[in-house]
Amino acid sequence: MAYSVDQIEKHTIVMRLAVSIYKMNEAELLMLLDTLSRNLEEPESAENDVLLKSTAGIDSETVRRQIIIAKIFVLIQQLDKNLLLDRLAQLKDPIYQWVREYPRLSCLMLIDFAAKGRAYRSCIRDISAKGMFIETSEKFEPGQELALCFTLSEANESMPFKVKGRVTRIYTGGIGVQYEKITHYQREIINTLIHKIN
Repeated sequence: MAYSVDQIEKHTIVMRLAVSIYKMNEAELLMLLDTLSRNLEEPESAENDVLLKSTAGIDSETVRRQIIIAKIFVLIQQLDKNLLLDRLAQLKDPIYQWVREYPRLSCLMLIDFAAKGRAYRSCIRDISAKGMFIETSEKFEPGQELALCFTLSEANESMPFKVKGRVTRIYTGGIGVQYEKITHYQREIINTLIHKIN
């Protein structure tokens, strides 16, 4: 059975969420549940109470936690990829930093890039799933578009990337670049490889 790009991208998001969900405490889980269920019509039922009563001999905190997690996963399945990402982006608490930001990896990686009809070869000094710092003494302007070509490698995995970027910051000795026109799928692949290398 063939899967659509949206289905594959949503699966990647869900896998990333699942790892974090099981590390959350009850307050964090409830905040996530509230954010995901906001503006959704979810009729209240007595199922949770019945479940709690039928498991009276088991630690009720454990049961309650499992019920909250189950409700979260039901909501995740109901939301399409874009709505799920919108809901996750609403989380403002620092404990949800993993939703909004991607870890940076200090590195020394070759990159080929082009701007205004000119080709360059240099080194990436750090990289994330949102952008990178490229070491260069060449002159660039904020907002300038770049065509980037680089390869991320980890053990037996090697993934070449060709993406558009835009200069966001000028530093002494380099430029900060943010990816442009990158799919969520590409971003998640970069993020996954960075996690493995880290």
